[in-house]
Amino acid sequence: MCISNEVPGGLMSNAVWQGVPLATLIEAAGPQSGVVEVLLHAADGYTDTIPFAKALDRTTLLVYAMNGEPLPERHGYPARLLVPGLYGEKSVKWITHVELVDRDVQGFYERQGWGPNFTIRPRARIDQPAGNVVIAAGTASVPIKGVAFGGNRGVARVDVSLNDGQSWQPATLDDAPSLSAWVFWNYAWPSPEPGAYTIVARAVDGDGLEQTAAVQGTAPEGATGYHRITVQIKA
Repeated sequence: MCISNEVPGGLMSNAVWQGVPLATLIEAAGPQSGVVEVLLHAADGYTDTIPFAKALDRTTLLVYAMNGEPLPERHGYPARLLVPGLYGEKSVKWITHVELVDRDVQGFYERQGWGPNFTIRPRARIDQPAGNVVIAAGTASVPIKGVAFGGNRGVARVDVSLNDGQSWQPATLDDAPSLSAWVFWNYAWPSPEPGAYTIVARAVDGDGLEQTAAVQGTAPEGATGYHRITVQIKA
């Protein structure tokens, strides 16, 4: 997911990746003591860093295949990094070389004032119904559906509010292929009465961190807040 993705935005995706742990290459190189960060260089001149501890996490991969095929050029062919839990800026494409450094080095986005925390926080969005929709009263059940994402910690729960956050109901989660994938959720709204409703969704990740209600724009550390939509039930 891009750090520029708004809370209800679609700048994120799932894929099946194949590669080798970056740690395998680092260990084979025999790193010296004192390494602080791993600096990634790309063919287009882009650079970024990740903490050394994150580079040694076995889920941080140097990837060469996507969805069973060699990496498409636009996704970083012939090799790119995949860093679950951090915004996409850290998953450097078209890698030319990997450098271990003993100091803090600011990458492309950090030099523009983004960060310093690039960790994805839990979020939920509402995809159905669309905002400002009118629904006929007497409908037996109105489906409310969406997507939730918890970085690399998975999604433990999604709650839905029909009264702008005054009270909450648990939604149902679909099975996720991995902790690093976003998941679908749904809630059946039984026989709503006529009126105007503000529907809100919030996610809780696998570590128990609840999505914050505090509204923040995408800069400098990613958007926060709840996704809200308004629904009219008319007789």
